[in-house]
Amino acid sequence: MSIANPQNRSEFKQYVKYKLGAPVLEVNVADEQMDIAISDALQFFHEKHHFNGTERGYIVFNIDDDFKDAFESFYPVEELDGKEYKQQKNFVQLPDDVIGVVRIMNSGISSFGQGIIPGGMMFPMLLGSLTGDSCGSVNSMLTSYYAIQEYMALIEWMFFPPKSFNFNQRTHRLTIDGNLNRMKGMMVIECMIKPNPEVYPDIYDDLFLKEYATALVKAQWGRNLTKYQQVQLPGGIVINGQQILQDAQAELQTLKDRFAMDWADPVLDMVG
Repeated sequence: MSIANPQNRSEFKQYVKYKLGAPVLEVNVADEQMDIAISDALQFFHEKHHFNGTERGYIVFNIDDDFKDAFESFYPVEELDGKEYKQQKNFVQLPDDVIGVVRIMNSGISSFGQGIIPGGMMFPMLLGSLTGDSCGSVNSMLTSYYAIQEYMALIEWMFFPPKSFNFNQRTHRLTIDGNLNRMKGMMVIECMIKPNPEVYPDIYDDLFLKEYATALVKAQWGRNLTKYQQVQLPGGIVINGQQILQDAQAELQTLKDRFAMDWADPVLDMVG
């Protein structure tokens, strides 16, 4: 694979150096400094929700008695101002690659026929009451069908509401409010996962990632050179580290300004 289309970290470093002028110019950046800049670029790429920097995934936990007991247990009692406090261990530890949780999918049985009315009878009864016809009526328009679906979704939400939760990316803990009594068999967590570039090497060939990492390394190059002002090289060439730094900072700001419009996932309005 050519350096123009890097497929691993080594090729990516070579690409950045060539973009900055190597081998014609000497890029005065240590290998460790370049590693830090590339890691910062990858972190921005993943955590700022670049549309190629995350992907939807699902994590499944088996909800057995041992899992529930651990989830509903408490830390040792603590005393504060003469009062005792205890904290429930109501969280699950998620993998480091998870950067966000979308929802906890309901794995409970959400049918009204749980021991009182057979589930298959409830839907014809609701259809009959909503349309004003008999139970077996099928003379409904599309608008009626849509209204019925919305009504059923509302009832589902009222009797089986979604689980409230809080996820902290730095502790990797998914804290779930309440208990897991309604969960049966398994708990499915829909989340956003950052793909590993070592597993999916084409990530290194992303245009934004290449431009952003190059600008970060260029800024580091400029900072290194600003330690030596007005140093004259053989042939009368004067090092201008301040200009390199200013150019790199301007490029970084431009990339950040363009990011929301060109590369980021669109922001969804939240109501409530």
